[in-house]
Amino acid sequence: MRKLGQEGLDNLLWYNLNKWCKKYFETYSKCDVLDNNMAESFNAWIVSARYKTIITMLEEIRVKMMKRIGDLREFSNTWITDISHMSLKILQENIQKSMQCNLTWNGERGFEIKHHEFTHTVDIVNRRCSCRSWQLRGNPCPHGVAALHYKNLKPTHYVANTKDQKVAVRPGKVRRKEADESRKTGKLSKRGAVMTCSNCGTEGHNKRGCPTRNQSGPSQSTEPCSQSRSTGPS
Repeated sequence: MRKLGQEGLDNLLWYNLNKWCKKYFETYSKCDVLDNNMAESFNAWIVSARYKTIITMLEEIRVKMMKRIGDLREFSNTWITDISHMSLKILQENIQKSMQCNLTWNGERGFEIKHHEFTHTVDIVNRRCSCRSWQLRGNPCPHGVAALHYKNLKPTHYVANTKDQKVAVRPGKVRRKEADESRKTGKLSKRGAVMTCSNCGTEGHNKRGCPTRNQSGPSQSTEPCSQSRSTGPS
């Protein structure tokens, strides 16, 4: 990539690698598409509705989507297997490519596959290959197909389905607070503060747990003070 221009590489590396580099793609979606052909196809599909008012446009798109979903459901009922036609097509292509692979088995669960000038490792138990195509697309790659054939296993049984995929979990909206951070907004944490009793002034307890709470205070005379009146001589 540097041979194509360092400036172009720097501009490309500015973007998140998880969005354009297959090495960093997540594997739960079983999709390795890099382009936006899906969005372009959808825009072309609704081009007639895009020039209408907002309510009319949304209603027309809703009806088109409803009809398309119904047609696809009917089409899926014609399948002879649980695998889509596109997945079967990709699998057939990988089966043809697997004939060009040279295989070495370690006697347990690992395989080393040489395909042209590259060497890959395959684990058929976890459905993994070092080329990452099996994990990304859900279909056994040519190297995986070669390993499955070596063990007399059917590649169609190792195509991912909806039961095998892990659904992405929506991240939490509430920020996790630190250990010394207050749970209430706008208030400081009291962690580490020394408690002082407001009754006796002693540290280590509060007024509710004060040992002198039930003790009576110093006695005070309730009798009114008598005042002597000086009387003069009679």
